[in-house]
Amino acid sequence: WYQRRVRATSPEQNGAAAPDESAVFAVLEALLGGSVEEKGAALMSALNILREDRLINEDNSYDLLSAILCCVEDQDGELVNKSIKVMNKFLVYQPKYTMAHSEEIIAKITRAKVSLASGDNTIFQVLVSTFGEETIINIVLPMLQNETFPVLLAVINLLYQCLKDSKESSKAVLEPRLSEMAESVCPHCSHVETNVRKQAIFCLVELLLLFGPDRIDPHLKNLTVSQ
Repeated sequence: WYQRRVRATSPEQNGAAAPDESAVFAVLEALLGGSVEEKGAALMSALNILREDRLINEDNSYDLLSAILCCVEDQDGELVNKSIKVMNKFLVYQPKYTMAHSEEIIAKITRAKVSLASGDNTIFQVLVSTFGEETIINIVLPMLQNETFPVLLAVINLLYQCLKDSKESSKAVLEPRLSEMAESVCPHCSHVETNVRKQAIFCLVELLLLFGPDRIDPHLKNLTVSQ
């Protein structure tokens, strides 16, 4: 696959490559087929490409996005952490090139083999601010029903971030999905993993703060008193 990808994206097919094209191609080549060290260096070069509007365009943006996401799927934890930081900057610097790929980005980040927490300036906060509550909810609710730990914990963390960052103006988007959100989260309040249980309860607290007890209490009837 890598060889086909590189041949397809090589700027040398149609003659000599422009300097900018060569820089992008060199990064793609390293990200898709280099050693862990080469991939790490290429990720740093990718940051410079993302900062420069003239270096990224409709033709190469998905190639670069896909190559970074390949590193997110790597088994090397240090490389994965670095690639998630670069993906964070991709979303900040070039959000227009990510909008059509929200599901792929979220799926691969939540499946990354590193621990991902919610909070300020994290990848989850940037995902929410880039894609918006409606897109996040549409993607994570099916995942809450189908994923297992540890991916499940990342998904719940993302939902928690989405709810925590929601404003009063977001209620119109979230309210039609209220029952579905509560019913998807409640079963995880009894999960065997402590962190899953804790984050599930935190999600319910955020729903309570947004919509009030009259709207939330009917969905909590299967929870224990301690929960």
